[in-house]
Amino acid sequence: MLRLGIASLLSSFLLAAPARAQTPAGDGLVGQYYDGQNFERVMVIRHDATIDFDWTGSEPAPGVPAEHFSVRWTGWLVPPVSGRYKFHVTVDDGMRLWINERQILNEWRDQPVRQYTATVELTAGQAYRLRVDYYQNILDNRARLTWERPDAAKQPPPTWRNGWNMGSQPSGAEPIPSRYLYRKPPPNATTAQAAAPAPAKPTDQAAAATGGPAPGSNPSASPSPPARPKPLAVPAPKPLPAPATIPAPRPSIDSAAARVARLDEGEAVTLPDLYFDQGQAQLLPAARAALDDLAVALRARPGLRLEVQGHTDNVGVPELNRQLSQQRAEAVCRYLAAHGVPDGQLRPVGYGGTRPVADNTDPAQRPKNRRVVLVKLQ
Repeated sequence: MLRLGIASLLSSFLLAAPARAQTPAGDGLVGQYYDGQNFERVMVIRHDATIDFDWTGSEPAPGVPAEHFSVRWTGWLVPPVSGRYKFHVTVDDGMRLWINERQILNEWRDQPVRQYTATVELTAGQAYRLRVDYYQNILDNRARLTWERPDAAKQPPPTWRNGWNMGSQPSGAEPIPSRYLYRKPPPNATTAQAAAPAPAKPTDQAAAATGGPAPGSNPSASPSPPARPKPLAVPAPKPLPAPATIPAPRPSIDSAAARVARLDEGEAVTLPDLYFDQGQAQLLPAARAALDDLAVALRARPGLRLEVQGHTDNVGVPELNRQLSQQRAEAVCRYLAAHGVPDGQLRPVGYGGTRPVADNTDPAQRPKNRRVVLVKLQ
């Protein structure tokens, strides 16, 4: 009778085992390490168990410089339980985070160690494509991705705050364990659409002003995700706050081009349609179209010599802002020269944030300082 009972138990266990088969433990992420802040030249491709690094003063990988480099981590995330997850990034300098090709954090700029947070609704056992971009300029170097699980025990709020430790983690946050991260699509897991992150202001640690030059990247460079089923039915998310890096549309530059043609010595004209993404020096399509009209006006007056002044806001490192403003002025000059304006007519000069025309402490006014001005020379 006892043998029969044991045999029955073993038989029940063997029959039940397939039903309990789960996705095997993960193996981390693929890390691509580049020389250059804008993913210029790949140097190392390796396996990283998680994203929890402080490389200050040392190379992030063999052959990769300790400064002026970038990293792209890609893979899959399979959450262990369903619910709202809080993702935190602790970073110096810039970091961006995507879940299922949806960007939920974008803190892409030069900055000291800061922490930012986004909340996302995820479903247990489903695979979400994960991508994290990071770049380092100079000095301190921090790249950390942590989460707070919905089933984590709630911690009491702190009774004091260390104002010097601006990158400290909140209670309950931990690096994402490698067992939930996969370099390839995990077996036995279905893909799903991530819910939109809940809009939230940056944490107190991240309340430092944004700005300063930072490289851009091409999100389309990442591999296309595999076919996914229709998105899960989720409550309509609240819209994310509108990005403040691009000013609202402004009046046409046509009138500015006409004013340039009538400038007296020392007079200045601000080009109202000529603006840039924050931290960037690439001309936007609307700016190129507007500069075509300006090129026509300048070709009609070959004796007119102009100083093309680049200006930024005052947020960030002053010398880097000056370099950025110089790059913007030079970008304008190159475009005009390519459209028939002689080089001798234009002199690019970058003034950085030394000549504001609006209040830099007001985020709504600050974009007005990121401008290009034409001044007539003798």
